[in-house]
Amino acid sequence: MAHLLKLECRKFGIMKNAAFTLLAALFSILFITVSLVDSMTDPEQTKDTFESTFLVIGILMSFIFLVCASVLTSRLVIGEYNQGTILILFSCPLNRKQLIAGKLILILSYTALSMLTGYILCCAYIIAADRAFDMLEGTFRLSCLREWIPAALISTVTCTVLSLWPFIIGMIRKSVPAAIVTSLIVIVLRQVVITQNPSNRESLPQILAVAAVTFLFTLLTFRKRVPRVY
Repeated sequence: MAHLLKLECRKFGIMKNAAFTLLAALFSILFITVSLVDSMTDPEQTKDTFESTFLVIGILMSFIFLVCASVLTSRLVIGEYNQGTILILFSCPLNRKQLIAGKLILILSYTALSMLTGYILCCAYIIAADRAFDMLEGTFRLSCLREWIPAALISTVTCTVLSLWPFIIGMIRKSVPAAIVTSLIVIVLRQVVITQNPSNRESLPQILAVAAVTFLFTLLTFRKRVPRVY
């Protein structure tokens, strides 16, 4: 399995995707800056709070990296099935399911690490920006971290699990567009769910239910779809 991961790392392009993570974080920071400046300069608006800005960061992180995970899944898994290039790998004495699992492990790991990196950079930015330019309502306190850290971890875990759905639907439909559209649908459904909760994040029962259903459908996809060559 370790050898498979090394081979897939080369195809994955770690440096290229790490650069994308940083660019995504910079884009998020730019988006947040525009929002904060607008709330500061418009007399009809009140300043954004740390809480509301953190919620915006969460939306940006989930949107960017769930879509990114679907693109990676399309390129590294579904696209290879559709184009037939997976036949080259399947002709080698490799376990097919382990090969696809190795690809998914890379995608899931990248999604989790990228989201955490984005959260850290964006949160550090709003704290620094507020201290320098008083851009947000109220004052940052260390107690905020007691809310932010669990929320960021829950969001990261949930989105990492949800990033398997583009693989599931993409393999069932044998379609790259289906995988990407699935990520957008998942993002919308997740936002609908969390807005119903007072904490604006998933509860433990919801996380466990999503994880269980996702795990079940992933197993079924591995059993029914992975061994097949389109």
